[in-house]
Amino acid sequence: MILNTGTGILIHEAGSKNILWANPAACRMFGFTLEELKPLKAHHMSSQEVQYRREVGVAWLQSAVVHGSSRKQWKYRSKEGADFLTDARATLVRCEDGPVVMVEFRNISEEVELQEELSWVSESLQRIMTHTAAGIVLLDNDNHIDDISPLAAQLFGRTPAELSGVHLEDLGRCEPRLTSEHVTERLGNASGSVSIQQEVIKDDETTAWLAGELEIVAHDGIQSRVLTVRDVTDRVEWERKHAYQEANLQYLSRYHAMGDMAMILAHELGQPLAASTNYLSGLKARLSAETVDARGLAYGIDQVDKQLRRAVDIVTSVKRYVRRIESTTALMDLNETVEESLYFVRLRAAEQGVRVYSAIPERSFFIHGESVLIGQVIINLCVNAIDEIVRPTTEIKELAVETGQIDDNAYICIRDQGRGMTGVPSDRLASGVFSAKQDGSGIGLIISEHIVERHGGAIEYLQNEPRGTAVKVVLPLAERPPITAALRDFE
Repeated sequence: MILNTGTGILIHEAGSKNILWANPAACRMFGFTLEELKPLKAHHMSSQEVQYRREVGVAWLQSAVVHGSSRKQWKYRSKEGADFLTDARATLVRCEDGPVVMVEFRNISEEVELQEELSWVSESLQRIMTHTAAGIVLLDNDNHIDDISPLAAQLFGRTPAELSGVHLEDLGRCEPRLTSEHVTERLGNASGSVSIQQEVIKDDETTAWLAGELEIVAHDGIQSRVLTVRDVTDRVEWERKHAYQEANLQYLSRYHAMGDMAMILAHELGQPLAASTNYLSGLKARLSAETVDARGLAYGIDQVDKQLRRAVDIVTSVKRYVRRIESTTALMDLNETVEESLYFVRLRAAEQGVRVYSAIPERSFFIHGESVLIGQVIINLCVNAIDEIVRPTTEIKELAVETGQIDDNAYICIRDQGRGMTGVPSDRLASGVFSAKQDGSGIGLIISEHIVERHGGAIEYLQNEPRGTAVKVVLPLAERPPITAALRDFE
């Protein structure tokens, strides 16, 4: 059915947004073969207009990854350079090989042109017909109510007789204001209309939110202002509550992330800064010698520059995450990142009397990601495990970390033999709100999950054998390693 449908379908990899597959209808619309489509990016196959730039397309697909689906009118560009407007829906689909984003689109260019050719009378009648559940308000040129339907009067909490002659904005502030330049300009156009939202305080002191479309309608040789209005209180309240919860979560995430990042900075920056200090001390010693070795000085300066650049990269990466800016990914060896992270984990474990065992294959697992952020996840999960291991009730003071490959994914598994997850709902773990600590908030898990999800992966919480917890971080492998790395492994 997908192969024979006239609807275009594109399959994007959820993490990188690369095109994995397209059906014949999509290939016909673009004028490309499937093999020609696969390497294309958003700016290669989208209109050059600013609202269709690459960043907007990536954000649209990422919205589907986060929320499950996202709908948008998107203007694509064919191989011949012709733009065509589409009604597109992006949907997150979880496959055995990992999550993908399926984009279904159809060409609506002709439909839009036809709609633009319709007269303003036809548009008005159609809107009224499709708003059968909406109230109708007839206004004079000064926005006083000439007539009002019983349903509309009910939305305002009064009778039609009580509302006759009342100025609309006396019932509640309208956004935009009815006297604003925007409204005047839109209604001055013969086919123009304007959307408004109004907050109404009823006589019983309850608040209602109304949304409507205000337009000029010609009838019986005169022109009247007609407002179709409906109650959107539930939607507005939900949006406000959701916005507050989202803002609060963002604040808590950033606040907690700063604490975690401060720990990482203290450890990660210590090494390059200490190395820089050692090299500078060596340079001072060489300068005080009777003979100066220029090559030695150049080598020392290069090493100081390298260490300081590494420190800058760490700080830049941390700032980018805390500010919620989309990170720039690069091809990285997951095993190298795990090894670097375990250095700091072992420091923490040694202080607590915990032994750390690692099983990391010599081969490389290449993924697209940001090493510092993935390192934060590893350190965070290991520290959580250590906090469980040091409890008096935990007999075996050991932490085990291993990496490996499952199909097209690499994984990191962190195991402890503590209390385990007996009686803990798995869905609470998966949502990142579980904390076994008495004073824990679980925010660290939320941050870790956000980082892993942004890398196209997932975190699984499992029962360890014979006891305890196993936390598995699964990340998609890159399609191919760099040539230099492949040659190094061969040597």
